[in-house]
Amino acid sequence: MSNDDPVAHFRVDLPRRALFTVQDIAGVSIACRSGCVWLTLDDDPRDLVLEAGEQFEGDIHRRVLVSAFEDSNIEVRHALPAALPAPVFSRPDAKHRRRAQPQADGLTPACT
Repeated sequence: MSNDDPVAHFRVDLPRRALFTVQDIAGVSIACRSGCVWLTLDDDPRDLVLEAGEQFEGDIHRRVLVSAFEDSNIEVRHALPAALPAPVFSRPDAKHRRRAQPQADGLTPACT
């Protein structure tokens, strides 16, 4: 990704006590542009505090939670786009739809 790619980097305004999640921090950097944020990585004993002008570079596949101590602005670089839900297509003919029928145990299967 180039630095001109809008997906490669973006800024997020976080009001005080707001929470922002990056699902996989490996290869991603988070820079605090204003305010003060607290970073917590899953299964990592470290707690990191970033003030304006400081940044963190992720080097391991973990989720990170970013919490704003005060109104803050962060910049996230090299993040992959989140998976988008698949589009839902409606069929014009309703007779093709099947309803799930309860099983002998009274439970309805999730998919039919």
